[in-house]
Amino acid sequence: MTQSITAPRYAHAEGYTALAFGKSGQFVCTGGSDSLVRVFYASKAERDQEAITLEQHSDNVLSLAVSRGKVISGDEEGMVFGFDLGQSSDTESDGLAVEPSGTVLRSTLPARDISISSNERQVAIATDDENIRVVSLLDMALLHTLVGHRGSVNSVAYSPDSTYLASSGCDGTVRIWDMREGDPACVQIMPKIAYVCEPGNSMEQYKVRWSPDGRMLAIPCADHSIKLVERNNWGVSALLAGRHTNTICHLAWSSNSKYLASASLDCQVVVWDVVARNAILSHANANSLCQAEWNPRGNMLAFSDCTGAMYIWDDVIPVEQGRAPPFERVVADVGSLSKDKLMSDLFDDSATANRASEDGMDEDEDEVDLLDAGDATADAMDDFVVDDDGAGYAERQAPRWTAVAASEVQCFQPGSTPWVGSRRYLAFTMVGSVVSIAQDESHNTIEIEFYDKSVHRDFHFSDSFKFSMAALSESGCLFATTSRELANDQSLRGAADADEISVVSYKGFASWSANSDWTYKLPLKENPRCIATSSHGAAVITSLGNLRLFTCGGVQRHIETLPNRVVTCVARDDMLLIILEAPGTIRSSGGMKQLEYEYVLMSMDGQTRLAAGCCPVTPASEIVWTGFSEEGHPAACDSKGMLRVLHKYWAPSHASWVPVLDSRKLSRDRGKREGFWPVALSAKQFIVVTCQGKSKYPPFPKPILDELDIDVPLLNADTQVGQQEAKYLASRLFIEQQRGEAERTGSEYPGGASVLARDELEQDKLLLRLIQLAC
Repeated sequence: MTQSITAPRYAHAEGYTALAFGKSGQFVCTGGSDSLVRVFYASKAERDQEAITLEQHSDNVLSLAVSRGKVISGDEEGMVFGFDLGQSSDTESDGLAVEPSGTVLRSTLPARDISISSNERQVAIATDDENIRVVSLLDMALLHTLVGHRGSVNSVAYSPDSTYLASSGCDGTVRIWDMREGDPACVQIMPKIAYVCEPGNSMEQYKVRWSPDGRMLAIPCADHSIKLVERNNWGVSALLAGRHTNTICHLAWSSNSKYLASASLDCQVVVWDVVARNAILSHANANSLCQAEWNPRGNMLAFSDCTGAMYIWDDVIPVEQGRAPPFERVVADVGSLSKDKLMSDLFDDSATANRASEDGMDEDEDEVDLLDAGDATADAMDDFVVDDDGAGYAERQAPRWTAVAASEVQCFQPGSTPWVGSRRYLAFTMVGSVVSIAQDESHNTIEIEFYDKSVHRDFHFSDSFKFSMAALSESGCLFATTSRELANDQSLRGAADADEISVVSYKGFASWSANSDWTYKLPLKENPRCIATSSHGAAVITSLGNLRLFTCGGVQRHIETLPNRVVTCVARDDMLLIILEAPGTIRSSGGMKQLEYEYVLMSMDGQTRLAAGCCPVTPASEIVWTGFSEEGHPAACDSKGMLRVLHKYWAPSHASWVPVLDSRKLSRDRGKREGFWPVALSAKQFIVVTCQGKSKYPPFPKPILDELDIDVPLLNADTQVGQQEAKYLASRLFIEQQRGEAERTGSEYPGGASVLARDELEQDKLLLRLIQLAC
């Protein structure tokens, strides 16, 4: 036999290209920067057929996983979709049928890697935050969050018997999780064993992978070698080295665990003999490689590169020279491992399904048989409602449209980021920034840097509490620690009773007051979910739904209980804006879901509700930032880049959310691939950090701020009339808000009557220009 590599098949546009073989070896899936997932036949006789194209995604596809009955894909927007595999209904064809089955998870961060458990009951998903989410594939209703990494997680991999889950972070740390109990635990930490990579760049991120016999875990290292870690003692048993000269980004085991393929940014695919511990084959590609995968049923290797091309390497292993083929069937070696139930076995909804599987189906049956039964499998799943965001709900025999309540809400702090190496932003506003720097197991360092250094001086302090959230104002900074489940610091989670200790601490900036700092410990099992502060006090919303309000001096002045659906909160002067998930959501029969939000605008003393109602977002998006404009307009920005302000909040019956900027359209008009990380808002500009390429967060040290002009998204915005109409509307919103705020607070128009006259004159000029254009 002679080795042969096909000509490049340009499956996608230029960019990172993911791929995965089906368990039967019949097909290979690819996902790329054109937001498409394609399914190609793998055999020589069929590979020239037209690919099946799936168009559910709206952003770059970064990750793929294939089981015997499903394809699961994740994209840069954080959307993870499922597809059911079956046979074509065409009586003249026995080809594949791939049908969308709904949303598996909706995250606000890119989905970097996906791993499906061997029994196809769970899927683990790694995103650009510190947490790993585990979703039940039986009903999409069971979401478990594994907390432990100190930075973005870039890969996850179930062991072949699903006893363990391996995960790796951008800081080079690999963790092993025991998945046999109801509450999975981290049983092994291998710090800095892999190389350190920058979050956000898919090409430079690596994957760790289990051998199919379950004995070893392969890990790419900083010196361009591969370490093989033994499962029994978690020690390094072998090192594969000497062939790569750049980052190894992907590893793939042959189905009999005899060979390991590595793909690297040095443009090489290298095939290693694991038993002999040496490289036996290599191929030099013209471009940097993304991923490589073995066909589980054949002597075939597929790999992809940064141009969007896929290649198939036939007859990889020269079996005519006496080498073992790569596809002998191997049953996972569980050795002395107990056969404890996995997490999904402990849930009531899945127990019956588990017993049915044990009684009526051998899980080692040929994968082709299950593919043939795809239609029946899909029919059996019709009773389930897909949980789009992993919130934890499901109903059987759902009608076409169903209102479904969420049981878990993901909170966030405006202006905060995940760990990037040893640093993260806890807060970032026009006042300044709060940065947490990891030091050791006993403490972090907090650095507070101000923009206007004539008002406040920068300072730093040792943080023994390991604060995980902060809110910054001109008057002071509010800090809080969270529960073990929410914490970002491993040392906090590992401390005795760490989940029972939550602290709220305020550091005032008033130099004349000796008692401007205060600290409270919250009651047992009550933990902060989000916090806010202004010149009028501080607010803490807890896991019990309690809203606790304090003065800047630390006096407790109000407590009330809110629905336990709070997403975030932010304060300015005497106003507190609270965003909540709505109690229900509208779901289509196809599994898609529209996430709804509510808002409450109240006074910082808790005595007055200024406005409340629905907080709209762009379809299939989430709120990612909230704040107040410099003039006092409450504002919210969603994950689709639409910025809205709450207008006429001073007259509750007339309050409405008005869109004032479509930042994604602005990026498209510029012809650039860039994103905008919100910082602040004024009447005329949206202050952001521009993140180039695939970066999602501002860099360190403090980045340069950009100003996006407010541009109300009216029709015919590319015409002169449309542009003048947008300017006039923005001017009217500003003047009405300034008047309304003065009326609400009983003060005069900012700057007095002369400034009001000037603003009205400018508005009249805009109106006259419109009339002139219309004539």
